[in-house]
Amino acid sequence: MIAFTRQLLPAALLCSALAVQAGEVQMGDFWVVHYQGGLGKNQVFIADGDPKNIFNRPGGAKSLGVYQLYEEPGKPNFTSYDVEIDCAKNRVRIMGAADFRSVFNKFLNVKYSSQWQSKPDAWLAQSRDFVCKPTERQAKKMERLGVMSASQMSTAGPHLFEVLNREAAKTAIMQKIDEGFAQMSAK
Repeated sequence: MIAFTRQLLPAALLCSALAVQAGEVQMGDFWVVHYQGGLGKNQVFIADGDPKNIFNRPGGAKSLGVYQLYEEPGKPNFTSYDVEIDCAKNRVRIMGAADFRSVFNKFLNVKYSSQWQSKPDAWLAQSRDFVCKPTERQAKKMERLGVMSASQMSTAGPHLFEVLNREAAKTAIMQKIDEGFAQMSAK
């Protein structure tokens, strides 16, 4: 996982430098809160942790933006979620979702359930922990990308997927080596 962090730093620094030049564009402090998938089909979930972009909702809940970036061809560039989190009751739900496809250059609404999740998907649980347990972000392998605009964050996807694919390839190679040694010692 340390290699993952080291690979993200140059991309984050590049994006941060570009963000300074952008001027009055709305900025966010983006963090990778979860990733899943496999070679060629990775998905990365990025939360905006800027306190100015985390909104208070009735009943003590908070709302933040979470973006799901896709590597797989044919998928949207990303899906944007409005995630509502109630730390006091340890619950989470989706309040809005839209796909963005650069081909159409617009957001298209996505079906979602706005019910509180009794068993949330891993990315929703990580998003909840991101807000409710900020001191545990590193322990939960959440990686800070840095301050940048949402458009810059969305273009960071290919770099993140390169890193994930490299890590997956290394893991597969190490597994084959371990299997080879296990077969040698069995003989």
